[in-house]
Amino acid sequence: GGSSFIGVDNFAAVLFDSVFWLSLYRTFEYVFWSILLVFIPPILLAIMLSEIPRGSIFFRIVYYLPALVSGLIVLLMWKMFFDPSDIGALNQVLSLFGISPQKWLYDKSQAMVSILLPLAWAGLGPGCLIYLAALKTVPLETYEASAIDGAGFFARIWHVTLPSIRPLIMIQFIFVLIGAFQSADNVLVMTGGGPDYATHVIGLEIFYNAYVYLRFGVAIAIAWILGFFLIGLTMLQMKRISRMGFTTAK
Repeated sequence: GGSSFIGVDNFAAVLFDSVFWLSLYRTFEYVFWSILLVFIPPILLAIMLSEIPRGSIFFRIVYYLPALVSGLIVLLMWKMFFDPSDIGALNQVLSLFGISPQKWLYDKSQAMVSILLPLAWAGLGPGCLIYLAALKTVPLETYEASAIDGAGFFARIWHVTLPSIRPLIMIQFIFVLIGAFQSADNVLVMTGGGPDYATHVIGLEIFYNAYVYLRFGVAIAIAWILGFFLIGLTMLQMKRISRMGFTTAK
């Protein structure tokens, strides 16, 4: 098509682009909130459900129901909930407690967290079930021994439960990190990167360069930078996982 080889000019254009570094910063911010809202809650919920003597199956079904809804439907539904006017669903709930209406997706300080709330809500159930299955591999004798030694509830969780499911936690951590760094579709649906680049993550930067500005070379250069980073991070985590032992549930 008449294109010519330009060497590393695309990489140079990326590294000297302030929007790229801003999108990288927003991506790390997105990853931070993903760990807090998407990665950690399923672990806590699984531990809570494993301690419920009755009705655990009912609660598992209730928490899994959001996963049956299409991801796009979930995002559009929450986008209506985030209506900044007085008639918005979340603002009406806040009004019951005397809190003034919030701008949510239109506020730079709230937009990033608001984007991740639907993902946390929809991913809570499936993630919880995975950890519940892993908790079945923890021998009851270990809990009984720790109880005899005088360990309380939190001590048993910290010294018995979490170390026993550590391989799964690390694997899920890799998945959450990769998903967070590649996030673009949910941000595009919810805010499009706004307001004022407050949610302009690197995945969205790749999308805009490739399909809006038709700068395919620059988009591919950003994708290579992101890919090398994720490959290195994944290899580091997999090297740590390879040193662990695995058991199967009975």
